[in-house]
Order: sequence, then C-alpha cells, then structure tokens
Amino acid sequence: MENEDKIYNMLKCEHCGYIFVAPYQKDCICRNCNLFSIKIFRFMYGKYNLFTEVGPKDLKIESKKNINRTKKKKVLKIEPKALKIISNKNISRTEKKKIPKNLFFYGIVSKERIPIYYNNKKSKYILELTNNLDFISMSTLSGTLDKMLIILGNEDEIEEKKLIARFFEKNGVIHILIGNFSDKDSDWIFNQVSWFFNDMLHKDKINIKKLAKIDIRQISIKINIFLNYIEEAVELKVKFEKPNFNYIDNWLRLDYFGISSETVGVISLLLDKEDILKFGKQKQFELDSENNISKEEREKKEIEINDFRESVLTAKIEAIIAIILGNMKGYPRWISIKSGFQKYRFLSFKKLENQFFLYCITEGNIEKLESMESFLDMHLKDVVSNKFTSSLKIFNEMKNKIRDTIETIPERKYS
Repeated sequence: MENEDKIYNMLKCEHCGYIFVAPYQKDCICRNCNLFSIKIFRFMYGKYNLFTEVGPKDLKIESKKNINRTKKKKVLKIEPKALKIISNKNISRTEKKKIPKNLFFYGIVSKERIPIYYNNKKSKYILELTNNLDFISMSTLSGTLDKMLIILGNEDEIEEKKLIARFFEKNGVIHILIGNFSDKDSDWIFNQVSWFFNDMLHKDKINIKKLAKIDIRQISIKINIFLNYIEEAVELKVKFEKPNFNYIDNWLRLDYFGISSETVGVISLLLDKEDILKFGKQKQFELDSENNISKEEREKKEIEINDFRESVLTAKIEAIIAIILGNMKGYPRWISIKSGFQKYRFLSFKKLENQFFLYCITEGNIEKLESMESFLDMHLKDVVSNKFTSSLKIFNEMKNKIRDTIETIPERKYS
C-alpha cells in the first residue's frame, strides 16, 4: 500500500516550477511550459520510478495532503552535486552568470531539408545551417561534412568558450551533435541514436519524406527519452577537448579567401588555377568552345567566368554567415570537410576589427591556419582599420596586391 500511495505524491517541473500530480504524463512533457522534464522521466522510466522502495536522494518530494499554498512556495529543489541549480528568485543577475551550464544539442534533418528532430527550440536554425553546409561541402568542396569548431561569447568576454559540432550521415539523414565530447564518445552516440531512430521508423512505419505533425511529436518524445539514457551513459565533459585529425599533410594550401563587412562581400579572391575545387567541371562555369575568337577575347571571357565563380562562392559563404550571426551568440572558427583518406578541406572564419570577417577555403593541416591568417592580417591591416563606407576602390586595389604576393608562395602552401 505504501508503494501505491506514492502515486499521489507531487513532483515539480525543473523549468517552470509547475507541480505535476499523479498519474504522470508518459511523454514526460510539462503541460505548462511544454518542455521535457528529466525528473518525470527518471520517475517513469529510470531506476527511481514510482514503485521502487527507495526514492532519489537528490529530489525532495512532499505529499499533496501535507503541503499548503504557503508551503508550496518554500519547497526548494535539491539538484545533484554535479550540477547545482538555485531557484531564480533567490539569485541575482551577477550570480546567474556564474552557474555552469553543460551546452548540448542534438538534431536530425534530412538531406532534402526536412527538419525531423531538435532537442532545443532556440537552436532549430542549426538544422537549416547544416543543410547549407552540406550543400557547399558537396557542390563546392567535393567532400562530406565532418566537424565545426564554434566560438561562443561576447566581444567583451576575455575567455572564449569553445564547442565542437559533429555531423553524421546515414540513409539520407544528417545527425548533428554539439557538445564537448571526445571523438570516441561522439561516434558511440551517433551509432546508438541512428540505430534507435532507424529502428523506430521501421517499426512505426514512418516516412520521413511525408512527415505529419503527429509523427514529428512521436519522434520527439521517443528520442528525448532515449537521449536522456545516452546522456547519463556518457560523461558530458565541461572542459574543451581538441578534435583529433589524422593528417598526412604538414602544410595548409590557400585556395580562396574573402572579406565581408556585415555580410556584404568586399573582397573575393579565387586562387585555384589548378581547378582543385572542380569549378571548371560545373556547367555554369564552363568556357564556351568557340574556335573563331581571338586570344584577347578568350582571356577576357576567362576573367569574366572567374569573377562569376568568385561571386557565386562568396554568395554561398555569406548566406552561411548571415544565418550564424542572426541566431548564434558566436561564430564558427572552422568547418572541416573530409575529402579523402586522411585528407581535409576547411572553410575558416576569423573575426577582424570594425565588424569585418575573413573567411578562407584551405586544404591540409588546420594547425597551420594561424600562421596563414597572420600573413593575410599583415596585408589587410590598412583596409580593415576603418569601417566599410560602401566604396570598394581601396579593397579592389588590395585584392590585386595580395594576389600578386600569394602567387610568389610555392603552391600557395603554408608550413
């Protein structure tokens, strides 16, 4: 009888303080704030469920009969020692900033740009960003999307916070994991979740190309529950762990660089004369095979096509920057694209003064990125020292100077 009486106990939502009354919701969603409650999950599905004799020590629960309105307000939530959370009413704004938060995102999106799952509504834009990155990885950089280093924080913050986003593709679906996990843990999480997801689609006969709202909700409920099992099984590391690349190159080759001011391109320079990025094989960039044109006309057309290539490439990158700056409290330092066995291409971003961004497409060893950027910074100092005023004259002059300088570097490789 004592165990059955526990059904009448009450449990507070950790997000909004709403009091749940048994029987509890099977989907573990708070009906007040519409967020997933880990506490309900632990009682319904964890080792501390409603019918175990020993309740969780990290959670204080009082009977409905023994609690009045005055006392309800005084009930404090006691969280695990690993992550101590204090009530918003008893904490100042300054203290709130000191509370450590384990940043974590998991999302699933189809390659046809159909959003399937995200565990954080505020970060839903990452699904669209992933599709854009996947498109530029395949169509421009001839590889598969691999990782992304994210720099978080405001400009006035001394210490930068870093997160790693990892991408995993299976059966036409891309899984996204953001958090400071090791490569080994990330691979394990991807394998577990993708297996669970594909099994669920098969058993429930869900067609991701024709997702109904009820299908999306069903997927969300089940993956929320499964991810909490995963999160408890894997230690979420607070300290940033450097991603591991098995390089075979000890150099970094520069194929393209550009500068933008508030997502407006001011310099765009494609250096890939060897057509490593395979622009020349794309129909829209092909030179018309006309036999009766002079050498001067051919050279003029080649310059026009190269300018067009630069414009298209810059437009793709600026679309990515616009999504990031419009949603993320930070920016990606680099995005890695796997182009072959132990071969990587990178799309890198660097914040400059006066709201300028430097972005580069490179191939090789990312450890050489800072030395390459230092070389570019040295030449770009004069043009970024003042805010952009709609005149491109000084930028066009600088573009030609930098092109001439880079051409003196053997194979454009920095080591």
